[in-house]
Amino acid sequence: MARKPKPAAKVPILEWIAAGIGLLLTVAMLVGIGREAITGDTHELPAIDVTASRIVPTGSGFVVEIVATNRSGGTGAVVEIEGELKSGETSVETSSLTFDYVPGHAERRGGLFFREDPRRHQLELRALGFQTP
Repeated sequence: MARKPKPAAKVPILEWIAAGIGLLLTVAMLVGIGREAITGDTHELPAIDVTASRIVPTGSGFVVEIVATNRSGGTGAVVEIEGELKSGETSVETSSLTFDYVPGHAERRGGLFFREDPRRHQLELRALGFQTP
């Protein structure tokens, strides 16, 4: 007696939908990476703005929470930030910090410690320099 072949199993529609979504996401990712590789400006320099978001008293002084915003597509490594308290033209106190990495079009947060109250002086913040990764 000959065996009858089993009918082919029908693939559920949900499986086809999941496979289609996976394919679309994969193609979109590859197109994005390819476009960035071809048109991305790897020679763009970082443009870092530094602002104070708040001042918090601590037991030994004050912390100025800062936000470093990179407004360009260039990435900066070892980004050095300086905060200076001034009274007129006289420098009262300085503090600095270093961000390991500030990607293009991103921001990093940190804090500068001061013994003097920054609210009683003029606070100047600036990025001092960076390295190219």
